[in-house]
Amino acid sequence: MRYVFPLLGLAAVCHSQLVLDSCTPTDLACIENRTRADQALLEIPNAVTYPIQNDPFYETPANISQARPGQILKLEAQSNVSSYDIPPGQSLSRFMYASVDNFNNTVPATGSILWPFTPKTFNGSSTTYPLVAWAHGTSGITRQCAVSNTRNLQYDFRSVFTLASLGYAVVIADYVGLGSDQFFNYLAYKLHANDVVYSIVAAQSVFPELSAEWVSFGHSEGGGVAWAIAERQATSPIPGFLGTIAAAPPPFPIGNTAPVGNSVFTAFLSFTIAHLYGLDLTAIFNPIPLQALRYVQSIGGCNDAGYAAFATFNATDIYSNTSWPTSEPAVSFARDYSVSGRALGGPMLILQGSADSVVGPAGAIAGYNATCAVPANANTSVEYVSVVDQDHNPSLYASQSLWLQWIEDRFNHVPFLQSGCSMRNLSSARPAESVQRAERFVVEYTEPWITIFSSTFLPRFYWPFDLGYQQGS
Repeated sequence: MRYVFPLLGLAAVCHSQLVLDSCTPTDLACIENRTRADQALLEIPNAVTYPIQNDPFYETPANISQARPGQILKLEAQSNVSSYDIPPGQSLSRFMYASVDNFNNTVPATGSILWPFTPKTFNGSSTTYPLVAWAHGTSGITRQCAVSNTRNLQYDFRSVFTLASLGYAVVIADYVGLGSDQFFNYLAYKLHANDVVYSIVAAQSVFPELSAEWVSFGHSEGGGVAWAIAERQATSPIPGFLGTIAAAPPPFPIGNTAPVGNSVFTAFLSFTIAHLYGLDLTAIFNPIPLQALRYVQSIGGCNDAGYAAFATFNATDIYSNTSWPTSEPAVSFARDYSVSGRALGGPMLILQGSADSVVGPAGAIAGYNATCAVPANANTSVEYVSVVDQDHNPSLYASQSLWLQWIEDRFNHVPFLQSGCSMRNLSSARPAESVQRAERFVVEYTEPWITIFSSTFLPRFYWPFDLGYQQGS
């Protein structure tokens, strides 16, 4: 597996280019240099193939227009696991399948399946692999950012490695436009929900050992997708749905308030709104930041490259019109692509860190309240769990025993004690000041053992760049 110290050497070389305040918002050359350095340090080493176009697997077949949604287009039943940093004993398959776009046209999508060494047993079956459909969080907005092209499958032990270690087969949709040669409509939840559902249909069609029953689970952007899957199941269901987990979900992908903030993820979203609703990017961005964001796209940059491009710029550095979220295109997108306030096709567990600095609890609580106000959900279990004092990614670790038990209970058909909505806190019994709150470790595999390198081995300047989210030091 990859060795950590050459990476640290590259970090030292690139440090001067990664200082967050080293570029002004009008110095395009400086921004591009910093973006390339960040991509070289944090993204390309974790890519299976760069550029992704060099892998024939991602080429769209000529007869795509004849395919039906959920149909397999390509299958790599045994992927080369030496290209991935997955745990020992686990294996991987990749597949291309047909999904639909916002016009209901057939389009290609890609995905992967992370297989356990042996399947978890339910109802006496030792040959069926219980299926969890994973909806991933923001990885970027270019095809290079496909999770199936990421060595650690983006979420490593936060979710997917843990699920497979416990015996679940994890089906991971890339979403149309990540991997496939389509436009990626970032945060368009109902479109991504289609991608996940059709990935399940496609995977089950070629792997009969996958269970007919399934649970969906997503985090961050994927939390909104998992929520949308539950809503889709109420109107256009596919068989076998047992429930969904929406972790750190932003039910409302854009708040129609002014002024806008400086998050690169909001800037990413503006590209989607421009594509779907005609938002004029030249009328809302300052010229250099818009060129910088387009540069990120041109080099196949993902989260970290996007973050490096904007760094510590404030909203007025980025935008000439900071009120654009109140524009008609933005309001239309929020109306059509937000989740909540609709009937659900099965039970839902909402997990939200109370100290989430990326997706704050207010949106999840508002979405929960709107969903619970729907009379049709009175007989459906909707539970909101606040993971006390935990941030965006750490909340997944802290609540791991809870969500694993919830998934197991669904496959065991354990009835809920009561229907309807409920809220509770998940707190540690240990003193608050002694509980770790940040992700400060990396895992590297060195035969014949697993070595965990504490973040104390990493230069302090490296810490804020993890996953594109700046964390306190």
